[in-house]
Amino acid sequence: MSPNVRRFRPEILSLLALAACASSSATMHAEGPLWERPGLGGAVRPEMGAPQPGMMAPDFELSGQDGATTRLASLRGGWVVLHFTASWCPYCDAEVEHLGEMARDYAPSGVRVVLVDVEDPEPVWSAYAAAHVAPEILALHDASGAAAASYAPPGAQPSFVDRAQVALDATLLVDPAGAIRLFLLPDSAHFDPTFRAVRAELDRLLADAPPRALAPEDVVRVTLAPDPVHGAIAIRLHIAPGYHIMSDRPSAPEYIPTRVELSAPDLDVGEARYPAPVAFDVGERSIATFQGDTVIVVPVAAQAGAARNVTARIRYQACTATRCLFPTTRTTEALLAFGTAQPTVAEKRP
Repeated sequence: MSPNVRRFRPEILSLLALAACASSSATMHAEGPLWERPGLGGAVRPEMGAPQPGMMAPDFELSGQDGATTRLASLRGGWVVLHFTASWCPYCDAEVEHLGEMARDYAPSGVRVVLVDVEDPEPVWSAYAAAHVAPEILALHDASGAAAASYAPPGAQPSFVDRAQVALDATLLVDPAGAIRLFLLPDSAHFDPTFRAVRAELDRLLADAPPRALAPEDVVRVTLAPDPVHGAIAIRLHIAPGYHIMSDRPSAPEYIPTRVELSAPDLDVGEARYPAPVAFDVGERSIATFQGDTVIVVPVAAQAGAARNVTARIRYQACTATRCLFPTTRTTEALLAFGTAQPTVAEKRP
């Protein structure tokens, strides 16, 4: 090895390797490096320093809303969308609702959305999270800003003395092995609170990844929400990609129909209204199924604003193109009040 090379620090050599990798990627792929793709202009660049895509995501351990602590490394085995936020940040506030949608949409693929608050006083963050953060999001509190600071490349905003500020409103995709695959710093000139570019990149990464074996409870996830406009409760079945369940009117009497039973104290419950079935080809014939996000509406008579503990019992049979799972019965409970945007949901699994 040349004496000149020996003078380089290991992290500098690592960055040079990343730069070479990025250059190679630009040559091999017509879309070029990440920061040249639509919506990804805020992607960190090799010259900014670590951490970079390809490196392990810096680990941290932070407390959540329930007081329990979570280590980022404990989430390995599935994809993680990591986003840094603060209650006073208008850009961040505009994104919170869409992060909840992302958490729900990608949960069947094993993706967790982790939201880290940076340096808010704990009471302020707790109140904000309770009012605005969807229950599907893992909300953590970085009181000191140390976790956020570990995600601040030295060449990004070098004038910021508090390095935690660099990571505020940043978004990362972390793969199941714990490596960073996408790292976006704030790009207010092309701000998109719906995360369309992040979703597109996540879709691409998931498509390239080996298929993930789902636990039975992840094949169909169940959420309940009030529908005050129609005087009903909406039961949403989030059916994982590649799966379907039999409709409420299956194509053969021996198939298990999807059935929903709703109950609540002092609540007058009507008959469930199921959506139109989707045809699924099995050999030379088609069967009636539900696929993707399926909403079943149950009319109820309830006083506006009155909270009710609602229990939904759902029975279904899930299949893929090549095999069927055993029929399953799930029970989901929720405290629902018409006029609320975020009901509290606690699911009971058999």
